[in-house]
Amino acid sequence: MGTGVSLSIAGVLLACGAGRLPAPAYTGQPTDALQQVDFPPPPARVEFVPPEPEESAAVWIDGEWTWQGGRYAWKPGRWLAPPTGAKFSPWTWQRDKLGDYYVAEGKWRDAQGRELPDPKPIAVGRTRGGSVTGPEGEAVPPTPNVPAATPPDSESKDKDGGAPQTPSGSTPTGTEPKTGPIGADAGAASEGSVRDASAGDER
Repeated sequence: MGTGVSLSIAGVLLACGAGRLPAPAYTGQPTDALQQVDFPPPPARVEFVPPEPEESAAVWIDGEWTWQGGRYAWKPGRWLAPPTGAKFSPWTWQRDKLGDYYVAEGKWRDAQGRELPDPKPIAVGRTRGGSVTGPEGEAVPPTPNVPAATPPDSESKDKDGGAPQTPSGSTPTGTEPKTGPIGADAGAASEGSVRDASAGDER
């Protein structure tokens, strides 16, 4: 019986490890990247991860909350080819000793820690619509998603071929509401996987 249990545990561990997505090299956020905000972010959204691109260097960047004019907006996860020699500083939020909240958006950084522009995504994750709860437990009206950038095969591009940029370098909040539950096109999502960005797990 002990051998059977050991084999079962080994099988489960092997299965869990096989589902990891390729990730970039990481680095921490510098203190000056933190921006003061009014309240902490809501829980991360569950995303449908598109199938892994054939490009061997492609990595998955989890979706993140960005602070946009007094509220949070979701920037979806994305597959992309990392800039040469760059590391990724994942988004984070902090609370200081006085109870003030701060967020830092996920950014690519060079070897000297300087911020780099976001590479164009190869494919972008999709979220399922749902309610967001505020800091006091109240329902918050739906917020728009922030475009990750315009994928290369997209038909809607601006003059320079990418999403418009704000002075901070983050993409502006879109005007469309979050996508609703997946309907007739659910077959496309079934080829990928579902990922909870807060837990880092894949389903």
